[in-house]
Amino acid sequence: MSKKLSISAFIIWLIVLLTWQLVFNSHPIVSEILWEIHTIFTSVIVFYLLLNAVVKDEILDFIKICFRIVFKVWLIIFIAFSMHNSFNQKGFVLTSTFIFGYLEGLIDVNAWLRNRKFSEDSKIGKLTENKSDKVLVSIMAIAVVHFLCAFIALIFFSID
Repeated sequence: MSKKLSISAFIIWLIVLLTWQLVFNSHPIVSEILWEIHTIFTSVIVFYLLLNAVVKDEILDFIKICFRIVFKVWLIIFIAFSMHNSFNQKGFVLTSTFIFGYLEGLIDVNAWLRNRKFSEDSKIGKLTENKSDKVLVSIMAIAVVHFLCAFIALIFFSID
């Protein structure tokens, strides 16, 4: 694992959290759940790091399939039941959506990096020489997506 890449991934993660904090610190709705957003995002990254340290790549692909089934099938069922019966389970549904979506994204980016043949002269090719580097680049890519989502959420919450 490249020390420079590890530091870069940590700095990007920190910048993303700070961006969310600055953008939504005084927002009437999101400010109340900022800590939860930061905790879930960070927990998913830590879980992803642990998965990659313990599990083989082929098993990761199977885990992704399981997450996709849980997310796309059962989560919709949970939403339907919670809307129908007015259960107080909206927090669970939203948290699950966040966790499964981001974890699936991390695994997809990693699979893309594993399966794509990059030129050795390209920046990505130089950054992804081994498995741990691919894991860190995956985290950095999802952090950029999370960064962009802050502004998408800002636009969403600005719509009257």
